[in-house]
Amino acid sequence: MNKIGITFATILLNLFLCDAIIAGEEKQPKSEKITALHPVKQVLEPHDRNIAIKVQNDGEQIIVDANFLVPVVAQQAWAVLTDFDNMHKFSTGVLSSKITGGSGNNLHVSQKRISRYGFFTFSLDSIREINLIPFAKIHERMISGSMRKMEETTQLLPEGDQTRITYRVVFIPGSWIPPVAGEVFIKQEAREQLQEVVNEIIRRKQTKLANQ
Repeated sequence: MNKIGITFATILLNLFLCDAIIAGEEKQPKSEKITALHPVKQVLEPHDRNIAIKVQNDGEQIIVDANFLVPVVAQQAWAVLTDFDNMHKFSTGVLSSKITGGSGNNLHVSQKRISRYGFFTFSLDSIREINLIPFAKIHERMISGSMRKMEETTQLLPEGDQTRITYRVVFIPGSWIPPVAGEVFIKQEAREQLQEVVNEIIRRKQTKLANQ
């Protein structure tokens, strides 16, 4: 069995075990259900429901849409979203990130990321062309890397003293990802990465307030 087959089997096994545990929990007292958590069940019941995520996977191209609100003005959120040289410091999925060329609002950024599906870890390398519209929009396009295609668009929409961030990534991975089972893990990984961005935005806001 090749790596893709093993990965798919592992995902299905985890989903099967999750269903069995959930069914068993229905017969347990409510107090016992709280502690009987399974990793896949936690994927299906995220802690932060403020981050809305939708995944579309037609078996080749995958589209991830996300929408969430952060308690800062657009300029403060922008400072984190465009801190390309330091993303590896606050995003655990980023091993390295560095601006390698360009100037002003047009940049080239080299990144190494890791992506996890079940028990397997995949390395994702890319060089991205990034176009910036300050405090409003970030567009990224992979010009070389381990995926067949990747484009990301992040928009910042002011809502009073808060900012709504909408995020869309369209990509074609280098290897096939099963449409149904893969969606669960793609959604969880996207949620974790975005939550780390939110955490950094809030951390910087609190640091600024503490130093005033």
